[in-house]
Amino acid sequence: MADEQNQPVDDLAQKLAEAQKQAAAKEEEAAAQGANDEQTNLRLELEQMTELAKRTMADFQNYKRRQDDERRVIITMANVDLIRSLIPITDNLDRAKQHVPAGAEEWFKGIEMCSTQLHKVMNDSGMKPIESLNQPFNPDLHEALAQGPGPKDTVVEELEKGYMLGDRVIRHAKVKVGNGE
Repeated sequence: MADEQNQPVDDLAQKLAEAQKQAAAKEEEAAAQGANDEQTNLRLELEQMTELAKRTMADFQNYKRRQDDERRVIITMANVDLIRSLIPITDNLDRAKQHVPAGAEEWFKGIEMCSTQLHKVMNDSGMKPIESLNQPFNPDLHEALAQGPGPKDTVVEELEKGYMLGDRVIRHAKVKVGNGE
């Protein structure tokens, strides 16, 4: 009888031990799952931070490139006023070369050297003359002062040379445009 009374206690003890084992197993499983979840969360966070770092570096490189481009433009355009003031001088030297008085060949050589040197300095600074003669009229590059016989909307005569500095017009070329007659 004592065995019969102890049997429900033993069954209860066994069930309790099994329940404790199951609970411990579930806790271990939950802890392992929590560790996996934590590792997954950390891995995702690392990927996000890496992506953010890559974007930030790309943005910084783009910023540096834009700053370098802006610096080049500023340097190029810094002397625009000086170059604009030199253009009439080159025009006058070119006109003087066209009207050399007789017996002034030595004088002409001096004018020629000055003109060549000034044109070289201006070309070295990035200034280029606008090619106009026999080109289609372009209001972005040309200023039409007259019309005359010649192919329609084509520059037939250049009255005053135009110049560009880089891709910016410093002075429009003053031209005569054909009217199609």
